[in-house]
Amino acid sequence: MLTVQLIEAGFYEVNWPNTEVVGGVTYVRPGVRESVRVFLPTDACEVEVYAGDLQNGRLVYRGPAAEAAQLRYLANRTN
Repeated sequence: MLTVQLIEAGFYEVNWPNTEVVGGVTYVRPGVRESVRVFLPTDACEVEVYAGDLQNGRLVYRGPAAEAAQLRYLANRTN
């Protein structure tokens, strides 16, 4: 379900380096001023959301993603 919500919000899956340490999938949505990167660990109920440039983004959220309401901010494309 989370994957569907991310795709509907304009994210696409990318091959991200260093995911062999912690398995998971990375999604990216480029923006005008910054990109948003979401990492979904394979064996966890939490997500990590980074904003800024892709390589040096700042962590803006780490926590559960069970509620769709937590992702409403990702649908905002004005970043």
